[in-house]
Amino acid sequence: MSTVTTTARASPTSEIHRRRVKRRLSTPSRSQPARLPLCHTLPLSLEALDLSSASPTQTLASLRFLVLSYLADLERRLSNLESPDLEAWKAMGELTIEDARQWASTALEMLGRIRADVCSHLPEFHFTDTSMEDFVKSHLPDLPDVPGFTEMRAHLPDISDVRSHFPDMPNLPDMPNVRSRFSDMRVRLDDVRSRFNDLDFKKPLSYIPTLSKHLETLHSHLSSTELPSPLDMSGAAPSAVISDLLEALLNSELVGDILNANPTEIVEETEDMLHRAANEVANAVKRSFQGVRLIQYADLPQQWRNNPFVTHGYRFIPLERWPLIIMSLFAFHNETLNIHTHLIPFLLWGINSLPFLNPNFVIDTPERLFMCFALLCLFSSAVWHTMSGCADQKSMDLCARIDYVGIGWLISASVGTVVYYGFRCYPSLGQVFLGVCFLTGLAGNVFPFMEWFNMHEYRFYRIAFFVSLAFSAIAPLAGLGFVHSWKEMFSFIAPIIPSLLSYTIGLLFYALHFPERIIPPSIQRRLDVIGGNSHCIWHCFIVLAVSQHRAAIASFREGVQCLAKS
Repeated sequence: MSTVTTTARASPTSEIHRRRVKRRLSTPSRSQPARLPLCHTLPLSLEALDLSSASPTQTLASLRFLVLSYLADLERRLSNLESPDLEAWKAMGELTIEDARQWASTALEMLGRIRADVCSHLPEFHFTDTSMEDFVKSHLPDLPDVPGFTEMRAHLPDISDVRSHFPDMPNLPDMPNVRSRFSDMRVRLDDVRSRFNDLDFKKPLSYIPTLSKHLETLHSHLSSTELPSPLDMSGAAPSAVISDLLEALLNSELVGDILNANPTEIVEETEDMLHRAANEVANAVKRSFQGVRLIQYADLPQQWRNNPFVTHGYRFIPLERWPLIIMSLFAFHNETLNIHTHLIPFLLWGINSLPFLNPNFVIDTPERLFMCFALLCLFSSAVWHTMSGCADQKSMDLCARIDYVGIGWLISASVGTVVYYGFRCYPSLGQVFLGVCFLTGLAGNVFPFMEWFNMHEYRFYRIAFFVSLAFSAIAPLAGLGFVHSWKEMFSFIAPIIPSLLSYTIGLLFYALHFPERIIPPSIQRRLDVIGGNSHCIWHCFIVLAVSQHRAAIASFREGVQCLAKS
């Protein structure tokens, strides 16, 4: 910050002499205080850092840079008070000079404390790959570009020259204690790893209100003393960018949640939840004798509980004992019928559709695609019900989501066959609706892998999602009635009404947990031995609906009568 000179400027020699006389008459000369160390060298501009608000880390790094720049500017301005212009202080007395020095010293101490807190609480600058390269080149302009390996080798020093600087470096053939050196490296890496594990994202966010208060206190201190205009600090408030950034962070939901939460309670609750979940899995494995014995619904961990009306016959087999999971295909438990009601039709239809086993079996492309997706649905369902007895949650959850994918493609393929045969007179419009069927199939691939989709509490939302996929057929049916007639449209879709009824009835059994919710426990316990419940009934109706839809395709081939073009 520049200072204003007087109009009648004395010569440099006389000015120095006058300053020395003034110091002898007032107070002894004081040494220049040491500059407060910066915790990081600041670049010349914010653009060089390539910082954005795309993530909390980048936002906090931007705040760190702005605050440190502001503090560095204040430090430079406060250091000017160590050698103030004599003319500016002449009318204020010697005591005022000492008060100003004490005031500046206090401000510098406050500034130092704030800087140390910022360096310890807020993260370092966040660089992208491009910005890091530009940053290195800007600070090392002599660093050559090395586009290729050959040119890189040309820039490397000769090994003999390197060895001359490190005479104690052993040759690799003469280094029998390589393992000991690697062990020392492993210790260092473990120390680095522990430092990364100690990083706490809540720490910098919880510091934001404290930083805001400290900056306000510093500004209040700077405004408490009136200085001559060349050195006036009353306007040395944080910039609008810092104020806006602090205000945005203080008003964010993330900071609010952290400030309103009790850290001790959060840690204890999380630890208790993890400990309880681990105990539930360990106890369930113990009760199942490592997967050999069937257990009850009450023995299952929370994540494995789906149907409270099925109380017996549960497997709980550790993943490392996977042969037991495969062998459970041929054992009795509450998933036996759920597995085989889809596995047996999959095998029968799959074998029957192989050309070299059934050369007389000829079907067209739409029917072949429909059967492929139907077989996918049946197979993924059989896999899921086999893996539902696995004690590894990730494996079980993945198979459940794959089962949902098969259901989605079966629904989309069913609607697609109606569109393909119904719009043969209008192929362009038919392609549009086939595109919609493909998109609904993709939605059936995406939604199942969302975290909430497989949760038991969202069971009815899951059902509503698949029902909405089926209702996507309303649009092509409405278009079919518009381009032909409503009578022809209803006549065309009549063959698939039986399959729609089968899907609907089976879905009602599944959604209502009927009949196990009304069967006496003594009878239900016997049914649980083989899996006689609503889910098994739903599977039977799905197989029936696939068979009925396949029979309806034969009627679809006749299509709708195309109008003669004039």
